[in-house]
Amino acid sequence: MLYAILKTVHLLAVIAWIGGMFFMLACLRPSLGVIDGAARPQLMSAVMARFFGVVNVSTLAVLLTGLWMFWSAWRAAAGSGAVFSMPPSWHVMIVFGLVMMGVFGHVQGLFKRLKSALQVQDGANGAALQERIRKAVLANLVMGVIVVAAMKLGAAA
Repeated sequence: MLYAILKTVHLLAVIAWIGGMFFMLACLRPSLGVIDGAARPQLMSAVMARFFGVVNVSTLAVLLTGLWMFWSAWRAAAGSGAVFSMPPSWHVMIVFGLVMMGVFGHVQGLFKRLKSALQVQDGANGAALQERIRKAVLANLVMGVIVVAAMKLGAAA
């Protein structure tokens, strides 16, 4: 029962993170053209601040539940005398997940710089930082989709 709960929390945290990136890139950002140019950076900054709070909780949940499930699987194998062998999809999930967390940390650093640029009304630097954030979030979204595909394909095998 505990494993099922952990897996559910893990999956919901992944959905929040990947879904939020998709929403920001595919829905929110392209729709900003309908509001005044000066309000766009402020809106994106406010949305990103809230989203990053969600992602901070999500990444912590993903990391902790993932470690717990890994440890549970290893312990179950060891307890039965079997050799623990991690499925290839788990390798993909772990590597990409850790890289995604690192990219998210980088994005948070860029976001702090963006907030500073907005405070001093440095539009050119703010626009450049927003573009760097967009590219990093896009890279994370692609990696997240790869992880989900690997996990689904790995479960079918």
